[in-house]
Amino acid sequence: MGHQSRACLGRVLAVAALILGALALAGTAGGAFSIGATAPHPLGASHGNGGAGSLRATGAGLEGRQAAASGLGATAATLCGALAAAAFVARGLALLARQAAAADHHTEAADAASRRRSMLGAVVVSVAAPTTAAFAAPVDVPDRISQDPYELIGLTDPEDSKEDKKEFYMKKKYRADTYQLLKHMKISGSLDKGTPNMEKWNKRIKEEMNDWVALYRRQDLVVGRQSYYSLYSAVNTLASHFTSYGPKFPFPSKRRARFYELINTTEKYLEKGK
Repeated sequence: MGHQSRACLGRVLAVAALILGALALAGTAGGAFSIGATAPHPLGASHGNGGAGSLRATGAGLEGRQAAASGLGATAATLCGALAAAAFVARGLALLARQAAAADHHTEAADAASRRRSMLGAVVVSVAAPTTAAFAAPVDVPDRISQDPYELIGLTDPEDSKEDKKEFYMKKKYRADTYQLLKHMKISGSLDKGTPNMEKWNKRIKEEMNDWVALYRRQDLVVGRQSYYSLYSAVNTLASHFTSYGPKFPFPSKRRARFYELINTTEKYLEKGK
């Protein structure tokens, strides 16, 4: 029983005691009036005082009966009032009991839900921890790049649509598309300040990341793969930099270690077919 139920029970017992006291008082008053109505008047026992005595006895008897009738009426009114009060209080007590029961049920449901969430959180942590630890290794952060990124991939003319399509478009093969995006994101994360075509390159990589996410996030077989989750996190990391600082600013050094950790983890998952 909850705290609210115990408090409600205390109130119920207190009110019940008051009702019983009122009913007992009403019963005592009714008994007194009944005794007064049935007791014979002393004058009615005298038979030797003549006509005057008989008249006085008769008048006294009438007065006694009137007093008894008045007492009975008062007793009935008192009992009716007590019964009405008892009925009103009974309804109130029933309502309080229902409210207390509902409050206890709600509290128990909330506690049960909280316990389930705690258990689920513990399960998720216990499952995810070994996965992260399996690929935990010192991160080799590459040096900054100051060379034109298009030259690094052998694309001499970034405006050539055929070459652009060949290099950046999705081939609709998860493994090939993921390796392609990884190669380009590695370059974006290392471009140094003042690198030629850095802004143009980063804009193109942002489009490529959007294409990769749009293509594979609705494929259940892909979304369940660990390589998808790790690269998706890396995509969010790089995209948030583009959104906050724009494509012409280098990726911050303080975030590069975590970024390349996600990139390396994705590559290891792909090698294992995950």
